[in-house]
Amino acid sequence: MIIGFYLLTISALAFSQTDSAKTITVEVHNVIVNGGTVQISLFTSKEAYKKKQPDKTIKCEPVGSVIKAKIAVPAGDCVIDAYQDCNGNGKCDKNFVGSPKEPIGITNWDGKGIPGGFDKLKVCITEETKVISINLYQL
Repeated sequence: MIIGFYLLTISALAFSQTDSAKTITVEVHNVIVNGGTVQISLFTSKEAYKKKQPDKTIKCEPVGSVIKAKIAVPAGDCVIDAYQDCNGNGKCDKNFVGSPKEPIGITNWDGKGIPGGFDKLKVCITEETKVISINLYQL
């Protein structure tokens, strides 16, 4: 009986976690048309963001200056970043001091100064969240 209750509790928790996922639209602005794919990454924890290990990554073709991508995200805090891979090598190139050489954008960052960590950049995904906008900046 205790095992049955335990399994039922685990099943309920698993269902509630999948049930809390919501599909939102991520709009990426200032995209260079035909300038290389845009990669959008979702981070749902401080640790994942610090280690640069996204929970999800999607790639989009730059068919316009604004890209709209649908992505399933869990409710709660997350950071979404995007960059345009102008040279097609599959990574965001950086200069000798670590600044991106390709257009980059992050939630809650205006392109000025050092972006900051997860707590500064996070957005809260709720039932009401429909669109998250990110601007790409060339530094």
